[in-house]
Amino acid sequence: MYIEETARLALYAPGEFGQGSSKTAEGVLRYGKNPIACVIDEKQKGRTINSVVGIDVDAPIVATIEEALAVGANALLLGTAWNGGRMPDRWRADIVAAIEGGMDVINGLHDFLEDDANIVAAALAHGKRLFDVRKSPENLPVAAARVLDADVRKTHVILTVGSDCSVGKMTTALEIQKVADAQGARTAFVATGQTGIMICGRGIAIDRVIGDFMAGATELMVVEAAKDADYIFVEGQGSLAHPGFSGVTLALVHGSCPQGMVLCHKPSRTKIKNTEIEIADLNKLIATYEAMTTYLRPGKVLAVALNTSDLTEDEAQSAISQVQKHTGLPTCDPVRFSAKILWQAIEESSKLLKTRSISENRR
Repeated sequence: MYIEETARLALYAPGEFGQGSSKTAEGVLRYGKNPIACVIDEKQKGRTINSVVGIDVDAPIVATIEEALAVGANALLLGTAWNGGRMPDRWRADIVAAIEGGMDVINGLHDFLEDDANIVAAALAHGKRLFDVRKSPENLPVAAARVLDADVRKTHVILTVGSDCSVGKMTTALEIQKVADAQGARTAFVATGQTGIMICGRGIAIDRVIGDFMAGATELMVVEAAKDADYIFVEGQGSLAHPGFSGVTLALVHGSCPQGMVLCHKPSRTKIKNTEIEIADLNKLIATYEAMTTYLRPGKVLAVALNTSDLTEDEAQSAISQVQKHTGLPTCDPVRFSAKILWQAIEESSKLLKTRSISENRR
């Protein structure tokens, strides 16, 4: 169960909006279906959303829960997350105030609302709902390469992978899907993180799933999506090169069995986030991702998506040119420019695989 698409959201990002850790709020602003009542951040009050994060949404930035209620918000979405996903204690009083004012609360952190007795008591007293979107379903399967079953093999599975965490894997998947949908393709987006779930209203946050079942949860979602789609875009998480999140990344690779991958990279970043580890050479990363697919179904990195949000346009064009030359792969910033060349690479790969399959069946 997820909140109705008519709920008017207050995106809660106190002191953090536009500072790098508010990607949940920014993702919902860019792709979410719900109307946005406001953003809550006392440091940015009075500025436009566009001037802070470059997303053109006509809603105010306010400082308090009371101001959010005054502009008609009836649901509070916690829009900021850090490594580890812990909830700051200072947020809890605001959450209770929001509930008392008439808001449901949507939470994507690892700390659950339902584990806080005061928050639960307030929700019960005021008849409000708590959505802990990172909470895992029960009875998840262990992966068994079910994506390779005959009924599912006809779909083309694309996984976004990364040189690091927080480089735009969800954004890239959604931008490619937007282009594909405009051209009449039957597509599905598989949300594997809290922001993706908040955007599309379904999914499983893989990083909260017990290790034995991470790939199985991914597999389950892909098999379900294949019932109504020819192209499935699986939201990537982390990076095989990241010391903290590589396990989640590998579970997605083996759970989705992608025929194609799009490598996501932020060219201005030289070290893996929150470490002193250098970002690996992109060609080495490409070879690593492709090697990890070969155990179940060989997949190819088809293109590179760059996040150039912190570069000038000239710098962005230069970075795109350099990466395309270095990797030999179609390269673009799908938000700043267009995801069309990424979709074209996927379409061409799909046609080639279908032709090869027909040829093999005729032998």
